[in-house]
Amino acid sequence: ADLEKTIEYLSKEIEAAMSAVAEMQSQMKKASENREAENADYQQTVSDQRLSQMILSKALKRMKQVYAMIQQREEPQPGAAHTQTSGTHTDPGNGPAAFKDNAAKHAGGSRVVGLIQEVIADSKKTEDEAIRAEEDAQGAYENFMKDSNKAITVYTEKIMSMKGAEAKAREDFAMAKADHKATFNTLEELHATSGDLHKSCDFILDTIDARQAARTAEIDALGEAKAILSGMN
Repeated sequence: ADLEKTIEYLSKEIEAAMSAVAEMQSQMKKASENREAENADYQQTVSDQRLSQMILSKALKRMKQVYAMIQQREEPQPGAAHTQTSGTHTDPGNGPAAFKDNAAKHAGGSRVVGLIQEVIADSKKTEDEAIRAEEDAQGAYENFMKDSNKAITVYTEKIMSMKGAEAKAREDFAMAKADHKATFNTLEELHATSGDLHKSCDFILDTIDARQAARTAEIDALGEAKAILSGMN
């Protein structure tokens, strides 16, 4: 009974351990698939951001060059020569000619340049965040796989040990059953022998009176025969 309980317990423990290993292997497979998909997204994100940065940087460089050329062409010219620098209440004087104000004309271009620079900065920020997220995800994945492999190794060793114990218990149980059967057969043989002896004893007890009477009659007959022979002499 104890061996049967031991075998039953070990069988359940082996099954539970094997189920745990199968579940961990399934989780590892899912983690690998997710990591592969995440890495593909990361590669695409970084590629897109770097391409955007390259295109925008070229556009920004070109726009700065164009605006620099325009500004050089539109540099204000000094006013005409004059001898009077101050006006009166009736004569404004002939001071320097007013400079042409081109700031308003180029304000729109400056805003565009600033906007492109902001977009480039945001793109670089997105790229940096993607790189950090990828590094964190890869680190977490590697730790998960390492811990899972360690756990599987422990479970595998435990399973092998329990299988050995189960095999030994089954062997002992089989031997115990064989010994029990042999003992039972021996007891049956002894019981049969005892029955035969009992029958023989019963036969002897049942026939002893008859055999004794026959023996007595035989002795009496011999005595009578002897007496007859003696008288004849």
